[in-house]
Amino acid sequence: MTRYGYIGLGMMGSAMAENLIGTGTEVTVFDLDPAAVDAAVGRGATAADSPAQVAAASDAVSVCVPAAEHLDQVLDGPGGLAEGGRQGLAILVHSTVHPDTIRAARRRAARWGAALFDACVAGGSASARTGDQILLAGGVDEMPGPARALLDVYAARVICAGPVGAGAALKIAVNVMTYAQFAAAATAHDLMAAQSADPALLTEAWGAMGQLGSLTEQYSALVGLRPEQIAGGFRESLEALAGIGRKDLALALELGQTRPGTAGVLQALHDAMDAVYNVHEEAR
Repeated sequence: MTRYGYIGLGMMGSAMAENLIGTGTEVTVFDLDPAAVDAAVGRGATAADSPAQVAAASDAVSVCVPAAEHLDQVLDGPGGLAEGGRQGLAILVHSTVHPDTIRAARRRAARWGAALFDACVAGGSASARTGDQILLAGGVDEMPGPARALLDVYAARVICAGPVGAGAALKIAVNVMTYAQFAAAATAHDLMAAQSADPALLTEAWGAMGQLGSLTEQYSALVGLRPEQIAGGFRESLEALAGIGRKDLALALELGQTRPGTAGVLQALHDAMDAVYNVHEEAR
């Protein structure tokens, strides 16, 4: 039986790991949060004390960590995959990071015999838990069998983006489109409210025109909330989402290959994230 590992049990990672564990395969997990590890163990996973232990126990390892610096630590920091990896280990990176980060990580992993690929996730944690999400993957044709099989477990659809690094580029571009829709929905809501019109009609009209995606429809429920409704843990979760948005849009700004006249859109979206998620100062 092929053995799998999962590193990074945040909101997306824990959902994907839960789905993988549910297939009955052998899964070894690691996260800095003991509670997240305990939850995965309760579903049937085996706990590891380090990424190195995950590598030693696995034929293919998924990594879903917040940013490039965390990926660096997982790969070849103390107790990293490099310490436990072996020739033929496959690594799938699900994080949203710069394409150059993926390509550099692939070169480093190759030094100790591992093959690394980008398989970025899209669709949210609910679809990740059921295996109905979308994966934007680079280097699919080069993936060894255990890694390729993981794609079909995690996703209802795999989009082959091109060579390694192209999946990360596609994810960043898709995120720009998503955040632009969120910002447009928030702006349109305020325009309607200012004219004493019913902002709820926006969803109906946008849907009737074939322009409303499911994520934007889910997001639309947020824009009309009153400041007093955004407090405590709920506010903290929205602040975290705004931070993720800024991080993703900063990656888009780093790519910096927009046509003349549109470069300012990325910066404006980046700066608008607190307002988009209703955690700006005026909403306190």
